Amino acid sequence: MSLDTRDTLKSDAEQSGRAIYGGTMARRGFQQGSLFQRGTRRKVWVARWWEDVIQQDGTLGRLRRSEVIGSVAELPTRRKAMQVMSQRLSSINSGEARPQSIRTFGEFVKKDWMPVILPTFKCATQKHYRYMLDVHLIPAFGNTQLRELTREELQKFLCRKLNSGLSWETVHHFKCGLSKILGTAGEWRYITENVAQRTKLPQRQHGTERAVLTPAHVLGIAANLNEPARSITLLLVLTGLRVGELLALRWGSIDLKARLLRVAETVYDGHFDRPKTKRSARTIPIGTETAEILAAIHPAAVDARALVFASRDGLARSMESLA
Repeated sequence: MSLDTRDTLKSDAEQSGRAIYGGTMARRGFQQGSLFQRGTRRKVWVARWWEDVIQQDGTLGRLRRSEVIGSVAELPTRRKAMQVMSQRLSSINSGEARPQSIRTFGEFVKKDWMPVILPTFKCATQKHYRYMLDVHLIPAFGNTQLRELTREELQKFLCRKLNSGLSWETVHHFKCGLSKILGTAGEWRYITENVAQRTKLPQRQHGTERAVLTPAHVLGIAANLNEPARSITLLLVLTGLRVGELLALRWGSIDLKARLLRVAETVYDGHFDRPKTKRSARTIPIGTETAEILAAIHPAAVDARALVFASRDGLARSMESLA
């Protein structure tokens, strides 16, 4: 079983008599730290030192930190263990280390990140992040301080999710979400490193080849649908529009004489937004079949701002309403 040398011990209740080196600071800017062994069957070296931290109210404070720096098998002598501890303290003693926040991942997400960053995302992305945070990320890391999150801990989490049967794409979204959140924490100087950037996923395994619908299959499916689902199905196939783009289509964006269709909006759960990417805002030519479908549902008197596939009250339809 490999040793996670980045583990931070939850308890500092060791008696001072067990420390075998150091234990006091020569001055606030320089530390020797303390070092002792822990364990019986599998002994490890534990180092202790003081860290400047940003407290919940934003003021500076100090906390005593304990961390496993290696096993006795890996570091058989005290001298070698002291060298590792000295390297660990080098950034503190050189003055390069800056205080990190004791805020937990859950507190940061709920009180800082979600009110400020989440609203900048598109509606569908916001919904996906809320699901990801509520169901997976906050249950796993909510009570862990931001400064105590390690690459190893995040890596194990991602591996567990893959082994539980979740798809590679889903777990990749978790990795990107963690990196986005911790990246913001770093920009706001809560932490010094975005450890999620150093996690890895196995090479993506491609599944079986997708079946391609033939024109006969599409017509067969459409024949068993009622309006407007029938017209929407055929137009999705003929134009290549995304569902949200078609449901946000307005009559003013269609020129049946010139046979042109302009994609300017998308809709998700009743929220209108710009198309998914810059290139998604486009004007496309339409063929005879597309023009005939649109002409058949075109009202005699039409408002250019009216939705082509509006509900009875004139609002955008949801994808669920088409099922």
